Order: sequence, then C-alpha cells, then structure tokens
Amino acid sequence: MTMICSICGSSDLSIFCTAEDRLQIRPGVVYEVWCCSACGYGWTEPSPADEELAEFYPPTYLGDFEKVIEEYLSGRLAGTSSWKMETEKAELVEKYVQSGRLLDIGCGEGKFLWSLDPKRWQRVGIDLNQPLIEAARNKIPDLDLHVGTIDDEVLEEEGYDVITFWHALEHIPDPLRALARTARLLRPGGLAFISLPKVESLQAQWFRRHWYAFGDVPRHLHHFSSTSLKLLLSQVGLAFIEEVFFSKAVNFHCWKHSMRSWSRERFRSQLPYILFKPALHLLPLLEALTGRQGVSTLIARKGESRGTLETFSPDSV
Repeated sequence: MTMICSICGSSDLSIFCTAEDRLQIRPGVVYEVWCCSACGYGWTEPSPADEELAEFYPPTYLGDFEKVIEEYLSGRLAGTSSWKMETEKAELVEKYVQSGRLLDIGCGEGKFLWSLDPKRWQRVGIDLNQPLIEAARNKIPDLDLHVGTIDDEVLEEEGYDVITFWHALEHIPDPLRALARTARLLRPGGLAFISLPKVESLQAQWFRRHWYAFGDVPRHLHHFSSTSLKLLLSQVGLAFIEEVFFSKAVNFHCWKHSMRSWSRERFRSQLPYILFKPALHLLPLLEALTGRQGVSTLIARKGESRGTLETFSPDSV
C-alpha cells in the first residue's frame, strides 16, 4: 500500500513533525503532521472521524461569547485589538467589493459580520456551534445566521457576492467539496477570501511541533501551502487572483505563542522567550522578503467549472 497526496498525486510524503493538542491535553496522544514534498500540502494523522469532531471543540474554544456579544452591544468592544482584527477583515474585503451579499463560513457568534455596514451588506453566516448562533440570533436579529455547514440546502446557489473563510477551511473534513460548493454558491464574478496558516512558512519550518497552528491539532485537519490551495481552487473553477499578507496581528500572535511554547519545553522557562521577544517585531520583515508568511489570505474569483469532482481524502491507496 502506497500513500499518495490527494491534491497532486505525488508519493513523496514524509512526517513533518509530531504535535499535541494544546487545548485538551491527553497523556500519550500524539498526532503526526504529514506533508507532500511536491505541493506542500499537509494533514493530521490520525484525523478524527466526522462524528468525533464535536468532542474536540470544548465550550471554551471560542471564549466567552455571551460576554463578547454584550460588549459589542454596549460599545465596549470598539477600540479593542479584537475588534480591530474584525474591522481589518472588512477593510480587506472592501478593497475588492464595496457592497452585496456576503456569507461567512464558520462565523461563530458573527463578530466579523458585525463589522460590516448593514446599509451596504446583507450579512449571512453559518456555523455548527448552535449555542453561539442562537445567542447571536437573540441579541442581534438583523444578521441572517444558520446552524450547519457549507453543504446545507438553506444556502442559496449563486446567491452570494462574497464568501469568506477566516481560519475555517483547515477545520473542514473535505476542503475540495467545500470549495466546490463555494463555487456554486457564488454569483458569476463573486469572490472567495480564504485566510489560514501556511505550512511552508518560516514559522512552521523553524518551530515545527511548537508552531502555534500545530497546537490546534486535530481540529486543524489540513495544513495548506499556497501551492496546494491554488491547486484545489483550480479544480473547482475558482480562479486565483492574489495572495495578501493578512493578518499581521494574527501572524504576530502566532510568532509570539510559538516562541513561548518552544521556550517552555526547551528550557523549562519563559526567560528565553522574554529575551528574544523584541526580535519578533523584525521577523515579519524577513517573512515579507521571502514570501513565507505564517498567515496569509488567498483571494479567488468564480470562473468556469472544470469537470467532475471526487471526494477528498488525506491519503489514497
């Protein structure tokens, strides 16, 4: 039996590193991150079965969402770094599209949707977390929120000008299927924004098991490179337009926590992290020069369909 990369078909595969779930420490449970040398795609082994995924998302995974909703309604959220990250997403989208109907996949309590001007945007979101969706529906009724996945029939085909995945695609069991559905949901000329951590980044290469994004295994089922994601997009008729270094705040957050994890395990102390922390502000410059940022956003436009689709699987026999 020979494993091959499900994206490019190469058999040049190897274990990139091992990693542990930083949220739910399970003694003795270690995951392997496999990578394809040809296209850079990676995946987590073993990956939970679809029916097991829910148990890896504790109620605290997205924090105190009730508090966040109240802070938004009271105006206290404005001016915080958390809110700035959402408004930066809106600013990025509006560089390309100024108004229309937008669908956010994995919307959580809808924080990104809150940052969009309701006079210019019809704001739609979908997420599997029922308590979050119900809480947001009750408190913010002008949002069109749904409990479910991108496959749900409640979503209208060719009904959206923009579809966003803010660190969501790497959590979806079948990303090829999800992107094919994205192409069907977008109106002609519609745009998809896909933001995620990149496995070919300097951060991943330097920190390996300590990289912040690997601490989210097995929720991060997939670990994309720019090349592998572009290959997926081309298979479903989504034409790649541009890759942008976004978000700087999230990227720096990954650097900081990766170095902290490395310092704690390697030296059993945070002192190396504290000493090297000032240098972290220079590393994004190095990333920009090499094009190997830890986090970036790929933008694609709906094009023509390219043939039939097969179910995605991390490995094939």
